[in-house]
Amino acid sequence: MNHYKEIFDKYYSQFDNSEYWIKYKYDHTMRVVEYAKQIAISLNLSDEDIELAELCGLFHDISRFKQWAEYQTFVDLNSFDHGDMGYEILKELGIDNEIILISTKVHNKYEVPEELDDRTKLFCNITRDADKVDILIDLANESDDDEVDIPEEVIEAFRNHKMVQNRVANSQNMTVKMLRCLAFIFNAQYKKTFELIKEHNVVNIKCDNILSKHDDDRIKEIKDILNKFVDERVK
Repeated sequence: MNHYKEIFDKYYSQFDNSEYWIKYKYDHTMRVVEYAKQIAISLNLSDEDIELAELCGLFHDISRFKQWAEYQTFVDLNSFDHGDMGYEILKELGIDNEIILISTKVHNKYEVPEELDDRTKLFCNITRDADKVDILIDLANESDDDEVDIPEEVIEAFRNHKMVQNRVANSQNMTVKMLRCLAFIFNAQYKKTFELIKEHNVVNIKCDNILSKHDDDRIKEIKDILNKFVDERVK
């Protein structure tokens, strides 16, 4: 772990830690490492595999520093696919652990490729869950839209327990961005992930924020769908 941490720290030292979004992504990474550890422990993995889960979390967003430094955005459509770029950066840094490489590459994709072996899928899913937990807790908690304009396909995604496509959220208002974030819940894999989501009251905080400004029956429906989904998986 120390060797890999040294590689990460050396790479990170190239960037301006005093810049808010650079430091934010560093802090996000450290939280994802902790969530990955908690999920791995909950799955009764070996000490070696718990450490591997932490390393996947450590490197999952390695390209975000370059992305912000060069483009001042975290929107992949306006820069580069940060999972794919992360894979390339890790190869350049001499990381040859295939599980770390693949988990970095696919952590931001719509789904984990079916052709991967079960062990690789396990660590990809742990990384994705850990990442989503922190995003759900820490981002998209405010919606200041004057009007709620929600495409029907977003509502249908929730009714069908599906994630919202990036192309929809990227072209819409803050409310839709919040809903896209909430829809990550449908892709979560592990009981510990749902326990963390419930513990941090994610669904109610985000939905109630929207409802405090817009009394919209569709948001109430989404809130009920999500709370039921989370409760069932915690049980």
